[in-house]
Amino acid sequence: MAMVRGRMPVIRLKKKGDKMRINQRISLVILLAICLTFLSQTIFAQNIKDLNSEIYSKLKCCKCSVSFTTCTCQHAKEMKAYISSLIESNVPVDDIFYKVAKKFTLDTIIDKQVRDRIEKRIINESGGKRPQAVLESASFNLGTVSKKQGIISKTFKLYNKGNDVLVVKNLKTSCACVTAAVKIGKNKSAYFGTTGAPSDWQVQINPGKSADIEVAIDLKHHTVNIGRLIREIYISTNDLLNPEITIRLEVEVTD
Repeated sequence: MAMVRGRMPVIRLKKKGDKMRINQRISLVILLAICLTFLSQTIFAQNIKDLNSEIYSKLKCCKCSVSFTTCTCQHAKEMKAYISSLIESNVPVDDIFYKVAKKFTLDTIIDKQVRDRIEKRIINESGGKRPQAVLESASFNLGTVSKKQGIISKTFKLYNKGNDVLVVKNLKTSCACVTAAVKIGKNKSAYFGTTGAPSDWQVQINPGKSADIEVAIDLKHHTVNIGRLIREIYISTNDLLNPEITIRLEVEVTD
């Protein structure tokens, strides 16, 4: 009995030592897993950052002249959020440029090789039949105008130089002081502002034909201040290469 009693503490110590070693190994495995997770997240974040930089360097913001990499306007933010969602979904780089071109226009791509490649891909998809929206002039300087003059207007020609029907799906402006309407022949739409046209609204321009985009600026509107005034009109169409085109108006407002 004395011998048995003398051995029991030794056995208990051995079991305790085994348990400690197992716990140490478990802790080591957990620590290793945490380190690997952190490392993979760091690498993933760096890869996304590098991919963002690569893609951003080949794009521009169509709404302003600031570099897309540093641009912080609302349009650029929307584009960047869209690009980030595509990257996180593991969409291939070329497909990202393709999707960006279809959603925000081909003009956002400044890299010639990428642009030519994406343009060819979109044209091939159309089977050679597509509408082509072309503005007679995308910008106009109205000169120096007194605020007292009130409403001033300008008409722009929108041509369909493609071989399929061009559908104008929306028309909206950058400020409440500006409204725009579409006129085809004797038919003229209502004037639309910052909220754009109703969701079920559209007009069609046949191949080789044109429409008038009539723009009115109310200089007496409370949003208009003395000095340089820049306003934009956004036209959404079914042109695969140019789904949204912009008219830019500039005027120097005086008393």
